[in-house]
Amino acid sequence: MSLQYIIDAYNLINHRRFKAPKPTANIQQALVDFIRINRITGSKNNKVILVFDGYPPANQDMPEGEGLVCMFSRKIEADELIRKIVEKSASAANIIVVSDDKQVQLTSRLLHARICGVEEFICGRKSNKLISFESLNPAEAKLTYTAMRKINEELKKLWLS
Repeated sequence: MSLQYIIDAYNLINHRRFKAPKPTANIQQALVDFIRINRITGSKNNKVILVFDGYPPANQDMPEGEGLVCMFSRKIEADELIRKIVEKSASAANIIVVSDDKQVQLTSRLLHARICGVEEFICGRKSNKLISFESLNPAEAKLTYTAMRKINEELKKLWLS
């Protein structure tokens, strides 16, 4: 099963963790190079759609490649174009929308597509430190002993009766 990444391109380009592989006037090519060099999308079978706001720059070649499409929203916003792409998809469950825009994330989720924040996309899930229960210090708990006892009593009533 191959995945399809729909990327809110300017959202990614303007992120603090994005670093163009080499200085270039063609930011679209720099973004494609960044994604390919870092193998961010995983398998080569995964498809990538880069969605940019506005019109394509004049006199610049757009990056092309197998499984890669650069789209410009032209008269509408990129957010609207992303929504239309997800809506027209035969299988939204295989789509991952990459954006930090809350409205894009909400719309994509409602259309049954998966979402991914830009930081998670660039750095991977390992960078997001999850707090495990073992690492919690009981002294850091904001509950008093009396409050904990009351909670335990309530839970006993719910579960053991």
